[in-house]
Amino acid sequence: MNAVFSRLYQKSLYGASFLMKWKEPELLYGPDALLGLADFLYTHNYKRVLLVTDAGIIKAGLLHRLNNSLGAASIDYAVFQDVTTNPTVQSIEELAIAFKDFNADVMVAVGGGSVIDAAKAAGIIIGKPEKPLKAFKGLLKVRHSLPPLIAVPTTAGTGSEATVAAVVSDPEHKEKFTILDPTLIPDCAILDPRLLTNLPKELTAETGMDALTHLVEAYIGKSNTKETRQLCQEALQLISSNLLRSYFDGEDIEARANMLQASYKAGRAFTRAYVGNVHALSHALTAYYSLPHGQTNALLLPDVLAYYGPAVYRSLAELSDVLALTEAESPDSIKAEAFISWIRTLNSRLGLPPSITSIQSADIPKLARHAAKEANPLYPVPVIFSQQDFADLLLSQTTQPLST
Repeated sequence: MNAVFSRLYQKSLYGASFLMKWKEPELLYGPDALLGLADFLYTHNYKRVLLVTDAGIIKAGLLHRLNNSLGAASIDYAVFQDVTTNPTVQSIEELAIAFKDFNADVMVAVGGGSVIDAAKAAGIIIGKPEKPLKAFKGLLKVRHSLPPLIAVPTTAGTGSEATVAAVVSDPEHKEKFTILDPTLIPDCAILDPRLLTNLPKELTAETGMDALTHLVEAYIGKSNTKETRQLCQEALQLISSNLLRSYFDGEDIEARANMLQASYKAGRAFTRAYVGNVHALSHALTAYYSLPHGQTNALLLPDVLAYYGPAVYRSLAELSDVLALTEAESPDSIKAEAFISWIRTLNSRLGLPPSITSIQSADIPKLARHAAKEANPLYPVPVIFSQQDFADLLLSQTTQPLST
């Protein structure tokens, strides 16, 4: 993809973004905020609710309080619990059928990013059942109204409760595709830290690093605004002070609440300023090897930032200053190196592996091709990567020789 064309495309989208209406979800926040859902439904005259979740949420008993409050309010509801990790087209189509069969008038998605993304994508099918889901791949192709959606995240990282994005897996073609449209922003987000107290340490780490990747890529990209930069800095402060706390003590309600805020702020930032080459690589890897998205982001992030070189020194220096990692008068290059080192140290303290060892050398050309196709021309990255750049970064994650 020609770099000049990519930059022109990105600038045109950036200019158009100021003419668009950017919805913010109505926010219910704090311990036991979930119990406010029944009042919200009553106020908005929603009568038939489809609760969208996965088997893990059911097993953990996270719906008990919600079910009781809905029952006490005499609100009719049904539960769809068959959302898969990295939701597939098939599971999303089944969700859309369940919504219609129940004659629901609102979806409440309780879960991680996969559950919320599945509900978003199902809404697209419900509104336009005659078109295949993949027809909406890419930017601004939905163009129709969706059923109301209330997002209740049970992890702190994906930011899906605040974003224009839904990521869908296509196992047949070993790829993920992203649908980007403002209509996908949920109508309401409920951030209840009590839902996260039993989140396993590895998921706490992976989703927290997902949020960090969101804010960093939004901050260093060329489509940021004063508002998104402020959101990123606020999210960074929250993550630096609360991710390790929530990792080592899952029942720290304050830390969990702050991480939910960080995820939400980072989500709002990247829904306007986009992500970048880290996500392009991560999506390729998770599609091929079913790896955890947050983990691949965490491991790729410092390597991609280092690969950018001087193009990101100023931006990373600003983020370094937020954390006071160096002396104020240090050169930008030193501050940038300190910030990258801080990420690597954080990965280590969170028990994440040093590299992505499952990458097969024979797959690298295909993975690089998928990453380049996703990133260009859409993502307004500091440096536009060629397919070879992506291949080199993948190779750095493994000691296996690159096949030719």
